[in-house]
Amino acid sequence: MNFLKWLNDASDKVEKGFLAGTIIFTSLLLFVNVVMRYVFMMPIFWAEELVRYLMVWMVFIGSSQVTSWGGHIGVDILPRFLSKRGNLILAFAVNLVCIAFCCVLVYYSYIQMNRVKIAQQVSPALEIPMWLAYAAIPTGTLLMLIRYIQQIFLRLQGKTVEVVEVLD
Repeated sequence: MNFLKWLNDASDKVEKGFLAGTIIFTSLLLFVNVVMRYVFMMPIFWAEELVRYLMVWMVFIGSSQVTSWGGHIGVDILPRFLSKRGNLILAFAVNLVCIAFCCVLVYYSYIQMNRVKIAQQVSPALEIPMWLAYAAIPTGTLLMLIRYIQQIFLRLQGKTVEVVEVLD
């Protein structure tokens, strides 16, 4: 069990580090590009494309982080009327539906990523393989899938899964 906790903590740090680093890098790159464009009249032609692809990666890696603390949007009218046991059953059902959705999305996004890889598509400005941009979808969804499976195991052990409530 210690290995699973270590693995969870390590992946959490890697995801957060990636997200923080990417946000800082993209912000600086866009700032430099604005200065280059309007002060020196020499924009960095590939900057906006790189930022666009990095934002896609941030969204999908960020979705795993949001899953880990239960921050995805949900309708909470039914849990307000259910008993504690009913809420536990509902939470299991929701986790199972999310796991099924993630499995389907990982499968089809991986197929699409492979199609792009086989076609050898490259991005217009950077001329990098487009499958690298498409890889964000199966990667982020796989990480989300792992988080939902972790939640199932935590619930089976009788531990509560921390869910953040933003609005009451």
